[in-house]
Amino acid sequence: MIAKSIRILRENSNFTQAQIASYLNITSLEVDLYEGGARSVPTDVVSKLAVLFNVDEYDLYEDNPHQQNFLTTFNFSINELTDDEIKSVSTFQKIVVNYLHLSDALINI
Repeated sequence: MIAKSIRILRENSNFTQAQIASYLNITSLEVDLYEGGARSVPTDVVSKLAVLFNVDEYDLYEDNPHQQNFLTTFNFSINELTDDEIKSVSTFQKIVVNYLHLSDALINI
């Protein structure tokens, strides 16, 4: 389930396995093993990928192909960014998500 989601999100975002590996500070082989389901994905990697793909962590476990297509429709597509720029985009996305969560929490007080 998660292996397929990672591959679909990566491909639909135009990332290479090498770019994902660099972002996660792991090897391309490890990314390939995660995508192939040959190795379980650690929770810290799931968290980082969710931020990068701008989805909730539980969305990575989604087994519905229609849901995956919906998620990737609104995903940020990256073609020619450097590894540092990818990390910056990911950090910015995390800040925005945290801001939105805080805003929702304040509204509900």
